[in-house]
Amino acid sequence: MDDNYQKIWESFLKGDDAALSTIYFDFFDLLLNFGMKYATDRYLVEDCIQNLFIDLLKNRGKQRSVENIKFYLMKALRNQISNEQRKAKRMFSTDNLGETEFRINYSIENRLIADETEKIKSKFLTMVKQSLTSRQQEVLYLKFTCGFDYPQISDLMQISVESVRTIVYRTLKTIKDTFGTENYSSLIFATIFRSFFA
Repeated sequence: MDDNYQKIWESFLKGDDAALSTIYFDFFDLLLNFGMKYATDRYLVEDCIQNLFIDLLKNRGKQRSVENIKFYLMKALRNQISNEQRKAKRMFSTDNLGETEFRINYSIENRLIADETEKIKSKFLTMVKQSLTSRQQEVLYLKFTCGFDYPQISDLMQISVESVRTIVYRTLKTIKDTFGTENYSSLIFATIFRSFFA
């Protein structure tokens, strides 16, 4: 965790409510964007963010130092959203009860690199929609956009590290089989990942 936020977090643990407000406002946009990957209802996500910080305040005495504030908050928010969605689903019969569906906003706002990238964006988008499962899309987002490592993704998604590695391997294999490893560099793929999963 950034040293500045480490100090702010420690101040919060010692009773400084203003410190928590600083964390809230600094991370709100990031959390909202992240939460909207798991729910289409903006108000639900905003409520979950509010509840997350209310819980932090209520349980301050039980809180501890954390190494990565971004990961800590994102994991807590995902749990909040999952809990709310489970509550809503209890009245319905579903095979995926308790499993949060990951959603991607497929927006390309900036021209990232030269024409070669532009040529394969449409093909990549089609492949993502048709060939990758929701879980594969989520792993790509957490790894390439959020920059989380395998143990962190495992912790956040509540699956084993080995499962995460398997999903990444199979996902990259699908992409390589679709595009051909000899034609496109890893830099191009990394740029496309960040473009689609932003």
